[in-house]
Amino acid sequence: MRKNNRPPGSHVPSRPGMRRAAGSSGLSTTEQDALVALFNAGRLSEGEAMARDFTRRYPKAAFSWKALGTLLLACDRQREALPALQQALKLNPRDSESLNSLGKTLQDLGQLDAALDMIERALSLRPDYVSALINRGNVLVQLGRADEASACLDRALILQPDSASAHNDQGHALKALGRPEAALAAYAHAIELKPDFAEAHHNLGSVLRDLGRFEESLAHYGRALDLKPDWPLAKSQYAHCLKRLTFTQDRPEIRARLVQALRESWCRPHELMATCISFIRLNPLIESTLASLDRGETLTAADLFGTTGLVRLADDDLLMGLLETCSIAYADLERLLTQVRRALLEAVALNGATRLFDATARQLSAALARQCHLNDYVWVESDPETARVEALHGALSLALRQQASIAEPYLLVLAAYRPLLTLPEPARLLEHDWSKQVMTVLIEQVREPLLEAEYRRAMPCLIAIADSVSVAVRAQYEEHPYPRWTRAGIVPPAPTIAAYIRQQFPNAHLQAPIKQDSEVSILVAGCGTGLHSLEIARRYPEARILAVDLSLSSLAYAQRKTCELGVTNIRYAQADILRLDELDESFDLIESVGVLHHLQDPVAGWKALLARLRPDGFMSIGLYSEWARRDIVRVREQIAREGRQPSATQIRAFRQQLLQQCDASNDGHLTRSADFYSLSGCRDLLFHVSEQRFTLPQLADVLHELELSLVGFILDQRVMARYAERFPDDPSATNLEHWHRFEQEHPKTFAGMYQFWVRKAATSPMQRDRRLPEQP
Repeated sequence: MRKNNRPPGSHVPSRPGMRRAAGSSGLSTTEQDALVALFNAGRLSEGEAMARDFTRRYPKAAFSWKALGTLLLACDRQREALPALQQALKLNPRDSESLNSLGKTLQDLGQLDAALDMIERALSLRPDYVSALINRGNVLVQLGRADEASACLDRALILQPDSASAHNDQGHALKALGRPEAALAAYAHAIELKPDFAEAHHNLGSVLRDLGRFEESLAHYGRALDLKPDWPLAKSQYAHCLKRLTFTQDRPEIRARLVQALRESWCRPHELMATCISFIRLNPLIESTLASLDRGETLTAADLFGTTGLVRLADDDLLMGLLETCSIAYADLERLLTQVRRALLEAVALNGATRLFDATARQLSAALARQCHLNDYVWVESDPETARVEALHGALSLALRQQASIAEPYLLVLAAYRPLLTLPEPARLLEHDWSKQVMTVLIEQVREPLLEAEYRRAMPCLIAIADSVSVAVRAQYEEHPYPRWTRAGIVPPAPTIAAYIRQQFPNAHLQAPIKQDSEVSILVAGCGTGLHSLEIARRYPEARILAVDLSLSSLAYAQRKTCELGVTNIRYAQADILRLDELDESFDLIESVGVLHHLQDPVAGWKALLARLRPDGFMSIGLYSEWARRDIVRVREQIAREGRQPSATQIRAFRQQLLQQCDASNDGHLTRSADFYSLSGCRDLLFHVSEQRFTLPQLADVLHELELSLVGFILDQRVMARYAERFPDDPSATNLEHWHRFEQEHPKTFAGMYQFWVRKAATSPMQRDRRLPEQP
């Protein structure tokens, strides 16, 4: 019995095989054949029911338990399959099929050493067992023994040269050996043998993506989705390939998939921003309007509601999808939408203009309201607009107090300028019957914030916050929780931390074994609004996760989103990292990304985290790079010189100044940052109350002081390939001297931050004494 193996993130396997057995303790040949027939027909639920019935009627029949385990394995229910296959082996220890299936089950659960032992026991009984040879090869790939894996798979192909699965799996070994062209040939051969082999198309797309051949890669990911439309991994990889591309002509099939990716959250929505914008700009209505704005023209209510008025923007599904899911990070489109918002305000200010608000206008108004709430109302508004908005706010406040009716256009336009939560007794708005568009806005601007207030009141405080900088940082995020997000992307689960590390860092030199249990304890130190902690919970669904933060507003947002998504393995609490040494818990993994550099003493915070790490544990850390943030530092210095305060009004004004001067200065790259396009993001980017930065020599000193060894950096595959070409003598990509030189040559390498994994070091004194020279 066999289930095609997949290295983590590689492919979803096809079903294992099943055949009847002789001497099955009362189980007749007819009964076995009936069960095998159900399995081969793909009627797995019926087969499972029959197999369970057989285990009750014939508990000493090894075939009953083997069949049940095989069926559960085919349904990706490995944890349920495990005891059934173990029982089958207890009844028949020399059953090579049960040994092989149990090995495959253990492999899927991340227990690679145990898996290899079972598969090799199967091969000792049947040396030419092709399924076991293929499974052994795949386990060896995951264990970093690609040479042995390739030889094992060669043996399988000699025995079964027309096996599409064997060619596909050989591709894994060749890819691990750094032979991408040979891997491409192996995957292509698998597809030639089996054209509808979705996994091979997916794997071929992955190699093409790594080679930078994104258009070809997208085609194969798309073919995999054609064959398996509900395959989460293929959706995720399609999206991550798509974000590398922009388009100069319409591609309806790709546009449709892009809309689907936004609606179903194949990745974080903002990651698709540039690709979406390239399609949106192909809309003639948008392009002509942008051209008129470039000529200095101003949009009016007539422009909105004419025969081909701008309310037709609501017909662009891609634009609507962006407006509703993430901040629009494109200056020209922001300028257009700001004018559309102003024209809508003028329209409702005119007597009788609300009659023009048909379903299309209502949809556009609602999308703008949702966008402005998402970006924390960062768009600039003129003094006349402010006066009209205040008048509208006053009129609606009076109507609410008097329990008078409110026309939907007024409510939607106000929601695009001010949160509806600022109205008196806003919860009363939820008691009325509204259109679907208005109700969606009310849920986001009234119901959800009120729910967050309840979570905030109930949030436990593990450790009091006393440090003055921590208090200031907390105040910033209480006022502006960051980031405000709607949807998390697909995160493929990893059976264990060990499996994830092997996938992420295949060439890492780890001097001690990695804990392979799936039930581990994880600390997210500085979880913000919960996006990071939710991704970790999805990656390790059986882990116990504690997520802490300074800000109650951020924690309440995180708690709401966690409940909304039905995630149950995270508990949230307020705590200061600097005092976590007081916590009476320890963890297998501690993640603190984008947090330590906001402390008064980042190293002290790191030490406090390290005190909570178990001896064989790992840490995932993110720190700002001094080199990558030089331009941001220069802008922060300008803000300090001008005495600008981090108020909403001053952030909007300074941001508008940067937008106007970006073409004539070096600040243009700032306006391409996603953070620049929301108030909370812009404050975090440019107005943060506390920011420290590091160089790689400084990082090397800290790792030495804390006795930590670098496992590897989290970077784009293209960057890693460029580094490997530059420094072929460092296959594990952990030489900080090399990375320091690389960053000097490519200063934007760590534009986000240094994001890396570390582990407690087990090095010689000579290695621990190494230092990196600081260079100008």
